[in-house]
Amino acid sequence: ALCAFAVGYPVCFAWYMWTIADSQIFDEARFRSMLDGLFDEDTVSTLIAAKNRPMALIQMALSELESSFEGLPDTPIQAEAYGQLAKMIRGLGLSLGGCERIQGTPLPYVYVVHLRSFLVIVLAAMPILFACDWEWATIPLSVLIAFGLLGIEAASVECEQPFSPRPSKNHHDVEKFCVVVSTEAQDLLR
Repeated sequence: ALCAFAVGYPVCFAWYMWTIADSQIFDEARFRSMLDGLFDEDTVSTLIAAKNRPMALIQMALSELESSFEGLPDTPIQAEAYGQLAKMIRGLGLSLGGCERIQGTPLPYVYVVHLRSFLVIVLAAMPILFACDWEWATIPLSVLIAFGLLGIEAASVECEQPFSPRPSKNHHDVEKFCVVVSTEAQDLLR
């Protein structure tokens, strides 16, 4: 049962990260299909209704862990195993919190306005200021410098939300991560 939670967690994580940026993006049918065969209908419905799906899954995993150790003889090895498994499950919540902070923190408005204003002023003034020194080279040099500075600005905007449902080369491919974790968990169970 804990392996099902290990496979289901990345799916819940992915959908949660995607819906932080855009709550309209959630596709219940696709979410159900990704969890098909892992959980019963009640568990899937509980996850769909949960505001924070990964945390709900962590709580379910901790409850499952507790019930699987219930009634077993209380030995030091069992206590250590329970403690280590519970620690690992809770550790998922710490990672989730870090990712939430990254995804939910936009670039400060003042930074964006200041950067764009500065870029407009510098890029507009550059050909005027350097026309006498650079002569005909002013045009290609201004374009080259503009390309570099605007690229830095575009990179900062691109890195603002690294967990995108439509990953580019600059985003984390969370869906691929889900597939890798699922495949590895299935290989372990064989």
